[in-house]
Amino acid sequence: MPRGKLFLACYLALTVRRASLFNRSKHPGGVCNSPRDPRDLYTPRFVKGKGRSKIGLCPICIESSLRGGRGQKLWLSTKFSAFNYHMQFAHGVSAMTGRPFSPPLSYRTSSRRHPLKLERSEILEGRCHKCKKWVAIESIKDCEVKVKELFWWKHAATCHQGSQVPGDDDFYEPDDVYRCLEELGL
Repeated sequence: MPRGKLFLACYLALTVRRASLFNRSKHPGGVCNSPRDPRDLYTPRFVKGKGRSKIGLCPICIESSLRGGRGQKLWLSTKFSAFNYHMQFAHGVSAMTGRPFSPPLSYRTSSRRHPLKLERSEILEGRCHKCKKWVAIESIKDCEVKVKELFWWKHAATCHQGSQVPGDDDFYEPDDVYRCLEELGL
């Protein structure tokens, strides 16, 4: 059976509750934009506009909360880095690989000399698998941040350049969509 028909058969075999995992009840708008491969988490699945006004739909935010998304349509400019920044620094997904950045190999807490009044006296650092350096993974300011991984992801975006920790490939949720891709051999 051709892959397209096998995928459709797999999709139709799902129960109504399980089919909601696909989040395909309504077309989000725009034109279909094929990803590099079915497991690519970076490439927008739908785009609108052309040239400077081209926008892409975040493939993670559009997913239901059952699949780790927010269940919302978030359209971002692809020509002025808004899409790239969002994917890398809100979701930790590499533009180069389409996969999540590898986490630090290990962690340590380091004391800071002469912190100011509203700064941390100790800072958490992570060891990078690529450059082997200890990288600050939290702000020196003593406050809460919206995305705790931001400092690590900023380092990873510039340093990793597509490399990953060997064996760091278990970031997919083994749900019905994943199992269908496995059945298709994708």
